[in-house]
Amino acid sequence: MTEFAKAVSNSEEFLVCTALLPAIRTRYGKTFDLLEIPEVLRSDSQIGPHGTVYFRNYEGEKYNDRWNESNGGSGLGTELSSEMVRLIGDFQRIELDWLLALPTVGDIVRQSAFNIVGWLASFDQQKPQAMGIGISINEFDRAKDFIESGLQSACRIVSNGDFYPRNLIKSGGRVVVVDWGHWSGYRACFVDYLVNVAAFAFVHMWGNVEWQREFIHQLGATLNIRLDDFRRAVCIKAFEQARFWQGTPDLAKVQVHQFRVALNNQLWAELWK
Repeated sequence: MTEFAKAVSNSEEFLVCTALLPAIRTRYGKTFDLLEIPEVLRSDSQIGPHGTVYFRNYEGEKYNDRWNESNGGSGLGTELSSEMVRLIGDFQRIELDWLLALPTVGDIVRQSAFNIVGWLASFDQQKPQAMGIGISINEFDRAKDFIESGLQSACRIVSNGDFYPRNLIKSGGRVVVVDWGHWSGYRACFVDYLVNVAAFAFVHMWGNVEWQREFIHQLGATLNIRLDDFRRAVCIKAFEQARFWQGTPDLAKVQVHQFRVALNNQLWAELWK
C-alpha cells in the first residue's frame, strides 16, 4: 500500500486528520452507501510547521482536469451529480452529538460550524465589499431579508467543508472525499446545514447547467430539499465564493450571477422540475 504525505496547514487540521477521520472510519465506515473516509496510515507532528499526515494513496478517477476554476466543471457532463447526492446522504448518517462529544476534536469541529445568526452579522458588515463585487444595495438588502426569513429545514450534517468534484476520488466502487482542512469563517464549515453543503457543490459547477439540473433533480427526489431553502443556500454560498475569488474578477462575477439568479428566482423553477 502506497502513501501520500500531506503537510497540514495548522494544528487544528492535524488533529482533525489524526483523530476525527479515524474515529469516523471506525464507527461508520462499513455503513456508508458510497462514502470512503480517507485512511490515515501514520502521522508525525515534528515534520513541517504543524505536522505531516500520511494518507493511503488512492488510485482511481480524479477530477483535477475536468473541474478547474476556468471551466466550472464543464468537462464533467453529468458525472458525479447523483453520486454527490448519495455522499450527502452518507454524511447525514454521522451523528452530530457523538461527533461534537469526541475528546480533542469535538471543540475544533464545533468552532468550524455554520451559524445563521453569525453569518447574517458577518454579511451585514460586508456591504461595502458586496458593492465592490457588483451586488447592488437593493439586491444586498433583499438577500438579507430573504435569508433572515429562515430555512425550513434545520437539518445539519458533517462534511469535509470543501465538498465539490475536485476533492473526490472514485476508487473501487467507492468515492473518497479528501481535503479535510480547517478554515476560519463561514465559507467552508465541517458542520453545516445539509442544504448549504449541497449549494456549495452546486455553485462550484457554474459551468455545467446539465450537471446542475441533474443534481437538483436528485436532491429533490432523494433528500426532499425545498426550492426556497436551496435558493437561500445558493445566495449564501455564492456570496462566500464570490468574496473568496474577489481577487479574480471574472470568477467573482460568475458567483455574483449565481447569487442574483437565486435571489430573483430565475431559472431555478426550470432546474427543479
